[in-house]
Amino acid sequence: MEQKNDRSFESVKITRLSADKPPVNMDDDVAVEKAITIMIDKVGSFTVLATPDDIESLAVGFLFSEGMIDSIDDVVDITIKPQLPDVVGVSIVDPSRISISRNMIVASSCGMCGARNIVSLLETTPQAEETVELTQIQLNEIIDNLRSSQQVFKKTGATHAAGIFDSTGDIFSWAEDIGRHNALDKAVGNRLIQKQPAQSCGVVLSSRASFEMIAKSARANAEIVIAVSAPSSLAIEAADKWNITLCGFVRPGKANVYTHRQRIKGLDDE
Repeated sequence: MEQKNDRSFESVKITRLSADKPPVNMDDDVAVEKAITIMIDKVGSFTVLATPDDIESLAVGFLFSEGMIDSIDDVVDITIKPQLPDVVGVSIVDPSRISISRNMIVASSCGMCGARNIVSLLETTPQAEETVELTQIQLNEIIDNLRSSQQVFKKTGATHAAGIFDSTGDIFSWAEDIGRHNALDKAVGNRLIQKQPAQSCGVVLSSRASFEMIAKSARANAEIVIAVSAPSSLAIEAADKWNITLCGFVRPGKANVYTHRQRIKGLDDE
């Protein structure tokens, strides 16, 4: 996967301590976290604490995940002025459809902050189709491919990654961010901007699988969600209800399949 040039990390001065060595003064790379403002024309603004790269995709993915747009065709224009590199201006076809409170601050760790009623979301989200099947080997390969793309994590140890893969397991859209929700929004936004297929896909996460991550994946038409770490109980409930195959603790040679195992080849007759 192609690497991205961005503003994701910066160098700082540190003193490294060790139990068996003298303190060492040195440079260290840290992940950048900034307030990124998404300005929606005739609606208001949302401030997202995020890593300031690929912020056009972040804006589009955020609007899509929050139900403010249904496709890239709902976006009229996206602008970033050189003098305001952390502000994304977005014009949409029908601003009147957005009823979410203006000027909301969204922390990098928060996901769908107050924007959705969970019970309503569980009841109204359509079930996923069944067009994707993977082997256990492919689960591990997808995780490995995402991990190999995490250049900012390799430098800083502080970012999450998310990717969208097709029915063959190839990741065609991915992103890193200090916030796991932002990483997924960026991956989804990039897919929308590039007008890549929305069907027969899955989502891979370098993080745990919480309810909001499953909800964003369902919105993106994912049939399978693969996570390096654990799912939550509500994530499992949502994945089960929405016919999503949820796999957690996907590590070398291992994986836990929590829901709808029929998409994992070799398991349906056991």
